[in-house]
Amino acid sequence: MRFEMTDIEQRINDLVSNFINDITKLARQAAHDTLASALAGAGGTVVSDLRLARGRKGGRGVLALSRRPKGEKRPAGEIDKLKDAVHAHIKEHPGERIEQINGHMGTRTSDLALPLKKLIADGAVRTEGERRATKYFPGDGQPKGATRKRRKKKD
Repeated sequence: MRFEMTDIEQRINDLVSNFINDITKLARQAAHDTLASALAGAGGTVVSDLRLARGRKGGRGVLALSRRPKGEKRPAGEIDKLKDAVHAHIKEHPGERIEQINGHMGTRTSDLALPLKKLIADGAVRTEGERRATKYFPGDGQPKGATRKRRKKKD
């Protein structure tokens, strides 16, 4: 016994199939538009409102970083904005390790290496510990290696 679809059943199947195809196209277009607008913010560098375009950790991140060819340097403005954002985060969350900072900001360790080096050199951030156990704290504002002049005691 062979089952044949009635005309109404065929029309229903066609409508359902078309509906699924339309929904799929719309979802893909929405995802594409969202990604394109996130990457287009400020020419593909840091988005103006400093919200995470990558969507890591449920959108809790801070920065969207530019995509650039391997080996190409980041623009100075991007590094400065990242440096300011990292410094503000460390002030609010002293004693965090870089993995924790990355989790909050939605960045990678490689994104933060240069800004953290600059902050440490400027004295804006100080560290405790070594390697992966390094914790970051707000600094005293004295550039690294700078020493205060001490008065000599008179005999």
